Amino acid sequence: MTFDAFKGLIGLSFRDPAQAARTLIGQNWPIQARWMALLASVSVSAILTWIAASLFSTPPATGTDGVMLVQQPIALAVTQMGAIVLAAGLMSGAGRLFGGTGTFMDALLLTVWIEILLLLVQILQLGVALILPGMAGLLGIAAIVLFLWLTVQFTKALHGFQNGLKVALGLIATVFVAGFVLSLFAASLGILPEMPQ
Repeated sequence: MTFDAFKGLIGLSFRDPAQAARTLIGQNWPIQARWMALLASVSVSAILTWIAASLFSTPPATGTDGVMLVQQPIALAVTQMGAIVLAAGLMSGAGRLFGGTGTFMDALLLTVWIEILLLLVQILQLGVALILPGMAGLLGIAAIVLFLWLTVQFTKALHGFQNGLKVALGLIATVFVAGFVLSLFAASLGILPEMPQ
């Protein structure tokens, strides 16, 4: 992909995300390239998060246990990678349960592209935080809204769905079910913290 095509796809993602998703899928990226894009995007994101934490976070109090995840770029990158792979699995699997036709690898490509778009917001947020710290929080909220909007639109395009509201409700239900299942799994392994008495 050329730089001009990259810029054009970014613009299209904001103007018409469904068409941007179809364009990405139509480019037939090799499987290896999709995984490499995932690795690159989470690595850059982890580095930016670490920089932001180093610049703006207050140091932990003396005697506290453990180190914040944002202070460990490698661990953060691995966590983000797992989250994106899980999101791609949910996007493809849940959609197919409701008659969709999307594949996991195409879902992975789209979730990686969402991560890249959020990286641009993250870079902007970091720059704004240096000049106008109060505005950085608003950009954080905008990033959440952008993530939800793109996820719904890309899921529609991936599976050929037409009703955005149904897709949004389906995504919410999927997240709740996945969270419940993961919490049960974590509890069975004994990795959830004990509730205070």
